[in-house]
Amino acid sequence: MRRLIAVVVVLAILGFLTSRGIDWWNFNVNTPLSSSSHNVSFHIDPGETPTQIGSDLYDLHLIRSTIAFDLYTRVTNAGPKFQAGSFVLNANMSLSQIVSALQHGRPDEKTITFPEGFPLRYQAQLIDDKKLGTAPNLITGAEYLKAAKDPTWASKYKFLPAQPGSADFPYEGYLFPDTYLVDPAVGARGLIQEQLDQFATIFSADWQAQIAQPATGRPAEDIRSIVILASMVDREANNKTATDRGNVCSVYYNRLKINMTLGVDATLLYALGRLTPEPTAAELILNTPYNTRTHGGLPPTPISNPGKAALAACINPPKTNLLFYFTDKQGTTHFETNEQDFERDKQQYGVGGS
Repeated sequence: MRRLIAVVVVLAILGFLTSRGIDWWNFNVNTPLSSSSHNVSFHIDPGETPTQIGSDLYDLHLIRSTIAFDLYTRVTNAGPKFQAGSFVLNANMSLSQIVSALQHGRPDEKTITFPEGFPLRYQAQLIDDKKLGTAPNLITGAEYLKAAKDPTWASKYKFLPAQPGSADFPYEGYLFPDTYLVDPAVGARGLIQEQLDQFATIFSADWQAQIAQPATGRPAEDIRSIVILASMVDREANNKTATDRGNVCSVYYNRLKINMTLGVDATLLYALGRLTPEPTAAELILNTPYNTRTHGGLPPTPISNPGKAALAACINPPKTNLLFYFTDKQGTTHFETNEQDFERDKQQYGVGGS
C-alpha cells in the first residue's frame, strides 16, 4: 500500500512538473514580451552564434529568456539557418516569430530609424548619414526628397492632401517615422512607399471614423488637421509623455475655439528652415502664414512627421481650460489657464533656451 501511495505521489509530482514545464515553454516561446507594437532594428554579423544572438535579443527586450531561445533553436534546428544581415523586429513578436524572421535576412538590406517629429529635410539628412547601400544602389537624401514630391502618390493614398500646401514638401507629415528595413535596390521610392504604407496602417479606418465625430476635448476633424496639430505637438512637447502631448494639443484646441492665435514658434522655425535656436525679435514679426503668432488658425501644412503618440494625443485630447504652456530650464513643461499665471511661472522657473 505504501509503495502504491509513493508511486501515486511520484506520478503526481511528475505530472505537476510536466504541466509547469509546458506552461513555461508556451509562455516563453509563444507569448510576446510586449502587447504594444514597437519596431526594433536588429543585426546579425557573419559568424555570430545562436547563443550570441539570443543574448542580443534579450538585451533589446525582445525575448524574456535566453534559455528558452537556446532550447527552441536546438529543438527546431533553426540556429544554422540564421542569416547575417539587418532585420526589423517588433516588441510584440513571439520568440517563435522572431526565430522565423531571423532565417530570412539579406546582407545588403539596411535598417533606418526616423525619430518622431522631424521634418522631411532632416529625414533626408539622416538618410545621407546612414549611407543606405553602395553605388549604384545608394539611396541619397536628394533622391528621397525628389521621390517624396512625386504628385502620383496622392492617387495611391487617399489620406494624402489633394492640394498640398507646399510645393517643396507636399506630403510633409505623412512620411511616418519608424524603423524600416530597406533594400537599396528598390531605391528611394521603395522607402517612401513603406512610410506611406505605415501611415495608412497607423491612421486606421477606426481612427478616421473617430475623428469625423466631435469628442471630448475636440471638434470633428479631418486627417489633415490632426496631422498638422500632431506635427506641432511633436515639436513642442518637450517631455515625450502622453500627459504632456495631450495637454499641449488641448491648448491648441482651446485657442482655436476662441479664435486666439496659436503662438507656436516651431511653426515659424519651420518656415525659416531650422529647428533651433528660437526665433529672434525681428523674425517674430515676419509675414508668413507659418507665423502663428500673427496669423490665426492652423499653419498651412504639417511642420514635421508626427509619430503615433502625438497623433493619438490629438485624436483623444483631455478636456481642459489650458491656454498657455512653456518649458523651464530643467525641461519640465508648465501649463496655465491664464496669462497672469503663465508670466508668473516663467519668472519663477525660467524658460528653457532663454
